[in-house]
Amino acid sequence: MANVTSVQTLLDGPRNWVVKVDGVLDTSDLANTTLVDPAVLSANLPGQNPYTQLRIDCIDYDVEDALELRLLWDASVPVKIWELTGRGTIEAAKYGGLVNNAGAGKTGKILYATQGWATGLILSFTALVKGIKQ
Repeated sequence: MANVTSVQTLLDGPRNWVVKVDGVLDTSDLANTTLVDPAVLSANLPGQNPYTQLRIDCIDYDVEDALELRLLWDASVPVKIWELTGRGTIEAAKYGGLVNNAGAGKTGKILYATQGWATGLILSFTALVKGIKQ
């Protein structure tokens, strides 16, 4: 077999976005892979400049034990957003959300990667990421 992943855009509104990512790993960890790119989301409200950044307001996740799902801001050197392990919810909206603090070469994209896969294991993860276009 081979690793199987899918990213599904559940909401692509004038301001809000929601994506779901699922993965089953049976051959290796995942390298940095695009989760959401502001450039491919729908156009913003009329009369405004295009969105180039994203803010994360909420993450619901279920990551199988022994696996870690990493979210990163894309840049020349990607910047860690959060390392997700186990199951849970991160409610960041009430604190202003998780904002892109990447430095040189930031693209506005959110990436995901995994760590923890080992030979003979089949590990899975699911995450629902909700945010605001900026």
